[in-house]
Parts: sequence; C-alpha cells; structure tokens
Amino acid sequence: MMASPRTLAKGGFLLGVILLAATGFGAAWLASWQADRLAALDSASQVVETSVGRVEFLRHGEGPALLIIHGTPGGYDQAMLWGSSLVEEDFEIIAPSRPGYLRTPLSAGSRPAEQADTLAALIDTLGIPGVAILASSSGARVAVEFAVRHPAKLWALVLVSAVTGEHEDLKSEAKPEGIGFPALAPDAFTNEIGGMLCLEEAERNPRRIIPLVLEAGDNRTAAERDSLASYVLDDTEQLEWLKSLIGTFVPFSARQPGLRNDVSQFRDPPDLPVEKITAPTLLIHGTADKIAPIAQAWKLASRIPGAVLYPVEGAGHLVEIGPGAAEVQKKIAQFLRQHSGR
Repeated sequence: MMASPRTLAKGGFLLGVILLAATGFGAAWLASWQADRLAALDSASQVVETSVGRVEFLRHGEGPALLIIHGTPGGYDQAMLWGSSLVEEDFEIIAPSRPGYLRTPLSAGSRPAEQADTLAALIDTLGIPGVAILASSSGARVAVEFAVRHPAKLWALVLVSAVTGEHEDLKSEAKPEGIGFPALAPDAFTNEIGGMLCLEEAERNPRRIIPLVLEAGDNRTAAERDSLASYVLDDTEQLEWLKSLIGTFVPFSARQPGLRNDVSQFRDPPDLPVEKITAPTLLIHGTADKIAPIAQAWKLASRIPGAVLYPVEGAGHLVEIGPGAAEVQKKIAQFLRQHSGR
C-alpha cells in the first residue's frame, strides 16, 4: 500500500532531524539557538523565593488577580499565552512555571497537591489575598488541589480541556518521553533538535505542522483537520497563537524535568476530591477531545457542586482555535467578571 503524502512528509521531516543531529554543524546551531531562547525566556520573567522554594512567574495587567496554571509541557510563557486575551479584559495575570519547568525547580513540588501549595505560597509572597484560577489540560489537577486545599484564596475556577483522570497512552512504558506530551506535538518535539526544527517549520510552512499538532489532540477525521488547518491559516490571530503555543514546548531540556514528572503523576492518579470545591466553577471542553474525552468533563461537572460545563461542539483539545474560539474567550471573560465583584 502506498504511503500517504502526509506520512511521507512526516517521515521526511523526521529523517531531516536525524541527519541534522549527526552533524557537527547541527550541534553548534542547536547550542546557539538554545542559549538565545533560554536567555530570552529568563529576561522576560521573575524568580521569587517563597516558603517552599523558588518559583518563576510573569505578572502582567491590572485588575482582579487571575492565576494561570499551564499544562504539559509548558512554563510561564504558555500560562501567559492562555491568559493573554484576559489582560485586555482588565485582569491581572499571574503566570507561573510549575515545578520542573524552566526556572522553577522540581524540588518546589512534584505531586499536584504540593504544586498547589507552591502556587498558594507564590501568591502569599506577592501579597495577593485571593485569585481566580484558569487551568488548562494537565494543569487542571493542580487547580483542583488548590481549590480544595486553599478555598479562602480562590474566588472562581475555570478548567479548560481538563485532564484529571488516567490517560490511556500513559499506561505504556515504551515511550517515557513521547507520551509526556499529552499529545499536542509530533514525536520530534521530544528531543531538542526536533523541537527546534518543528518551531522553525511552523514559521516557514505552518500548513505542514498544524495538522500534526491537531492530529494528536482530537478525534476529527483527516478531512476535518485539514479544514480546521485552513481556517487557522486564514485567521492571522489564531495562526500566531498556535505558533506561539508551539514555541512553549521548547527548549525541551528546560522543560523535561516537569514533563517527566507529569507523566509519572498521571500513571496512577488518585481520585480527586472535587466534591469539596466551593468556588464557582466553569468547565470548557471540546466534544472531539481525544486526550480527555468529553464524557470525563461531564462526569467532573456532575461532581463539582454548582459547576457549569460549556461543551465546544466539534473542538478538540485546543478549544482556543477554530470557529468556536471567540465564544470560548467570551464565556471565560463573562464568568470571571461575574464572580470578580465587578
């Protein structure tokens, strides 16, 4: 059977990664690129010493405080990307790197409950009495632990594409790095050179990369993914957002400790005590999400007292792109304004 053009393109790209890795030129190029990217990341953020250790964060905007908890992989840059539109809605965004990502050491907390305590210590150090939380993907488990452990510090909770239960792919020991990306990137992202080239390819030829990113996160058909890719390519704002998201996966080496820890935590996750959540809660979830099926979201919403679930019809794990993206942002902003007291 003849391979499809997409398969051939993906195979050719991965072959290029291997060939580049084998050359001294590739190693020098990689080292320079990595140093520049890390320097840019470090210059944009702050690091503060809290009662539980160092935490990296970015703080931007004015208004009621909104703490953003990123997924896997990520860092403060991804958290700020999730919250960027809410700065315009007059919220102050607190975007930390979870332990193991970028400049927040894993010693600041490996388990979700410990990470929740770390984020509570961060807002105490910053002198912020209370926050709303917007958590995406695997960051939702940390957000739930925060809501249960620190209810007096939380005035609203938004869970987007929440991954709170066991993921089938994480049961396998075969690919301990690749499966750590629930699964928003091609396998090439699980090494430094592959990540660099994927990011470069996203800039030069996004038509080639977008379907690969979408394929990992949703249950749409190939034709539906191609249609969505065309939609994103025609929407400058969404295209730039997606390219920025890809940028938050790299450099891989600076995010690997957190990624590996997240994989470990998801292999046998405890049942979260979501019935104890007292903050107003909004869940937003795509009906075609492959990483966390919509049935999980309905079950989660039924267990959280008073929770509201907004299903995004036809959307995959990335509800922030596609025809329904604007409505998603509108729902989040309205919910936060409603409960912020404004």
